[in-house]
Amino acid sequence: MKRKLSTIFTAMLASVALSASIAVNAAPVFKVSKGDDVVYIGGTIHLLTEKDYPLQSEFDKAYAAADEIYFETDIGIMEEPSFQMKAVPYITYQDGRNLQTGLKEETFKRLDAYMQSKGLPTQQFLPLNPTGVMLTLTIMQYQAMGFTAQGVDDFYFKKATADSKTIGWFESPEEQLAIIGSFGNEDPDGLIDYTLEELARGPELINALHDSWRAGDMDKLVEVGMESFDEYDALYDSLIRNRNDAWMAEIEPMFGDEGTELILVGALHLPGPDGVLTQLEKKGYKVEKL
Repeated sequence: MKRKLSTIFTAMLASVALSASIAVNAAPVFKVSKGDDVVYIGGTIHLLTEKDYPLQSEFDKAYAAADEIYFETDIGIMEEPSFQMKAVPYITYQDGRNLQTGLKEETFKRLDAYMQSKGLPTQQFLPLNPTGVMLTLTIMQYQAMGFTAQGVDDFYFKKATADSKTIGWFESPEEQLAIIGSFGNEDPDGLIDYTLEELARGPELINALHDSWRAGDMDKLVEVGMESFDEYDALYDSLIRNRNDAWMAEIEPMFGDEGTELILVGALHLPGPDGVLTQLEKKGYKVEKL
């Protein structure tokens, strides 16, 4: 229960996917231009294996060309113990309930059966709310499969800090906590059902997403990644659609200003009908894979 909370949060905000008009079989790093103005955008995964390093060369090319690096949030703050303590109320019950009393009986039974099948002590999970359960079980599954290395975001955040490049972000850590905390508010049982479905697909799904990202096969990423949101429109809106729309208002002014930016966000934010790259293409920007 005391796993590094910032890793749990960023892992769950990982993303995948892209529009069919963009070529496949290269790293998910893009040059977006309008006239002479250029912004680089890279799709990331927030947890990787040791074998993923060194990262694809396209990331380094975009990084070298940029003097400003933008992330989803302030990764440095999220790794501070004082901030991680702020996260506790978002993943635990605060009203006297626990996991058993906060869920329908049949939902809790399904969750308990999963716990027993994995040799996990359900009793230790009782203080967690459905969001806390989703995050904890998901990160445990990733780690069991060898995803223990820092992700793309963390790697380049540390590198940009060491290189004294300008660093920015689209959401404050507090805003990310609010997003995370909203997951199970409306339908806690539905969130547990979603989690159990994803865990059942776990190894196959995780490997497919990772391999597609590594190869830059964006069509496959769309196929695999978007399937996770079938019948969960509210979760898709919270994680993808609403955030993309908010980010677009900050990305467009980057064209025409001084300096060159590299944006590194979860790869699922880039494609699809609501993707950042898709929206930029519709607005007349030229999108090219590096």
